[in-house]
Amino acid sequence: MLRLLPFALLVLVPLTARADATGEIDWQRRVLKATGQGAPDLNAPSIAVARLGAERAAMATAQRNALETLKGATLESGGTVGTLLQNDSALRTKVQGKLRGVRAVKTHYFSDGGVSLDVEVPLDQLPAEIAQGLKAPAVAATKPDSTSSVTPTSSVTPTSNPTPTSNPTPDAGAK
Repeated sequence: MLRLLPFALLVLVPLTARADATGEIDWQRRVLKATGQGAPDLNAPSIAVARLGAERAAMATAQRNALETLKGATLESGGTVGTLLQNDSALRTKVQGKLRGVRAVKTHYFSDGGVSLDVEVPLDQLPAEIAQGLKAPAVAATKPDSTSSVTPTSSVTPTSNPTPTSNPTPDAGAK
């Protein structure tokens, strides 16, 4: 059994990190956020053509990730949005239509023609059955908005050693 533990950690840790990176709901702003990435077509005649295909693929992935994130959200009635969409095809069509109309809020172009983009969908733009029925998790409801105020995490006390503890110059590789 102990021999399987390292293997299980190798398999499960990347899956949890990947699930967090694809989509989330920002309850303070009431926005559904998702990320998508598209690879370039290596056989494309130019980088511009490769990038166009990568943008389309990234948008499709972001829309799919937004829908999957939304399906996992809990409703006030106790069920999930995924169950509601599974039982109501007309509502599912409305939601998919809203998600197809999203625009990228942040786009990152890679030198090989690949694209990574972030999309945001205001929850109030979703059909009323979903927008009004969403239930914020208890942790998100009590969590303060990080953009509204800055709270110091530690206090600085004078010491007898005046040497600086950090390098003021940024890392050469960070941009």
